[in-house]
Formats: sequence, C-alpha cells, structure tokens
Amino acid sequence: MALIDYAAGMKKQFTATGYVVNPERTRMLMIFHKGLQCWLPPGGHVDPDEFPSDTVLREIREETGVEAHHIGTGSLDLQLNGSTESQLPLPFAMAAQLIPESHKDIEHIHMDMMYLLEAADDATITAQESEVDAAQWFTQQEILNGLTTTDSVHAFAREHLTS
Repeated sequence: MALIDYAAGMKKQFTATGYVVNPERTRMLMIFHKGLQCWLPPGGHVDPDEFPSDTVLREIREETGVEAHHIGTGSLDLQLNGSTESQLPLPFAMAAQLIPESHKDIEHIHMDMMYLLEAADDATITAQESEVDAAQWFTQQEILNGLTTTDSVHAFAREHLTS
C-alpha cells in the first residue's frame, strides 16, 4: 500500500527542509539528526506565524549557524503588487514522510516542502546541540558513497551536485 493511501486520516504537520549548496554546486550542508541517527538537510516544523520559506531560513540558521538565501527554481512570476498579495519562494519538491511514534508524538505524516538555497561553504558552522549532533558540508561523492542518509538526499546529490 502506498504511503498516500496509508496516510488518510493520519495527523499531518507542515515542515520545510533546506537543501543548501555552495555557489559552485560541489557541496551540500547537512546536519546529523539525533533522533533519526542519520545525516539530513536542515529543516523543521512550520510555526503558525511563519511562511514556510521563512521557516527554512530560520531552521538552517538555528541548526547550523549558516546564513543561506533562496535561489530561483523557475517559478512563474505572478506580478503581484506586494501590498495585498506577495509571491513566496517556491519549493523545488514536496514529499510526504511517515514519522514513527516516539515519546514526543504519535505516528504522523510530515508534509515537507523542500527548498533550494545557497550559502558560502567557508562560513563558521555552529551546530545546535539540543537538536543535532553535528553539521558539515559534504561532496557528491561523500553523500553517494556510504553516508547514512535518505533516498531523497541521494537523488538530490546525483541531480544537483557536481563532482
């Protein structure tokens, strides 16, 4: 049974994830997630008073200390006036992720908006130790050759990083 079918009626939460690359597109910023025990792009839950595109910048800054910025993903310019309507940065992908039950919450679904961002890879990294064990930059080869991560990270590295 597909996750989409299985997830009907389950609790769902919006999250935003930052796929942060250096300007040369040779490295990607990742955090080691304490709970999941694997390397992931930084990200987290969208707060009720936030746009998802702001959430991802906040989470990157909180988890790594790195200041990133959104880069274009080819969205249509809606030519909004900015006073009553504003166009938001567009995620390059979205995914539904099954989150297992834990001491903090019941089994639920993350509806994850994945953003493409850029940052200088020589900036000082300061991992937020309450949530992550480490934060560092990885090359395509490091990600594809045995790094404990997810299928989506492997796919991103193959498609968007150069060696």
